[in-house]
Amino acid sequence: MSADRDSALALVRSVRGARPLLQHCTAQRSGELRAEQLFAPLANGPWRARVPVSAVMSDYQLVQVEAPEVQPAEMRAAVRWALRDVINYPVTEAVVDVFALPEQARYAKKPMVFAVAAHGEAVRRIVELVRPRARGFDVIDIPELCLRNLSALLPQDERGVALLALADGYAQLVLTCQGALYLARRIDLGARSDTLSLDGGAESDTQALAIELQRSLNYYESHYDRAQIADVFVASGDARAQQLLEPLRKQTGLDCRLFDARELFDLAAGVEPDTHFSSLCALGAALRTERTRA
Repeated sequence: MSADRDSALALVRSVRGARPLLQHCTAQRSGELRAEQLFAPLANGPWRARVPVSAVMSDYQLVQVEAPEVQPAEMRAAVRWALRDVINYPVTEAVVDVFALPEQARYAKKPMVFAVAAHGEAVRRIVELVRPRARGFDVIDIPELCLRNLSALLPQDERGVALLALADGYAQLVLTCQGALYLARRIDLGARSDTLSLDGGAESDTQALAIELQRSLNYYESHYDRAQIADVFVASGDARAQQLLEPLRKQTGLDCRLFDARELFDLAAGVEPDTHFSSLCALGAALRTERTRA
């Protein structure tokens, strides 16, 4: 379940040895949020039993920080204080989590970790929204990890792949290889959410995306000593992704393709996957296998 200005609910059943089965996918655009309507399948459908439920955070910060030289049990507390100059509220009011980065190249100075920080009040709002309506609610996720879960389903993930998801005013880029998240970057776009500037000029969205994409791929190759990523999948749920493919191909020389969730999921009767940003996050959240208490 993705909780943002746009909201979405996806229900996925994992099938051993087969593609995941998408059993439900609902999206609500901005201003249309009706919590009871969105959560109705969890209350009234065949999923009324206590199935695991993940929510997706929208108000948070994700940064890379040097891994403190402490025991694993002390990592969150140590990273919390490392964030005091990064977040704009007291660290004592932050909910902090940490997850590892893949092993870096031998010449990297110090190991790094991803740190996620959210204000406790923002976390509380999600818990109060979801917990009464979903008995199996146990995880609050972030979009980068949700997109990682989708990217990991792509066959190209075996050797390394880029997924570029277009949201309202920005694009979220993730680079993955063999299911591991190597890099996540948010790229600002024009103010309007339904259009892209594609003229190739210095200020165009295509130019900004091409530059940041190439920088990210170069960092991935050098910092992790990995083979070059040649495949980029673009998702938007509207015309922007299709419009972007050819200009992005020309400016980067990469194999840019449209992300099609139907190629990754089996679909229950009458179900069609939505690929707007909130729905992508919901799909990825539904694929989560690690469970912790929210």
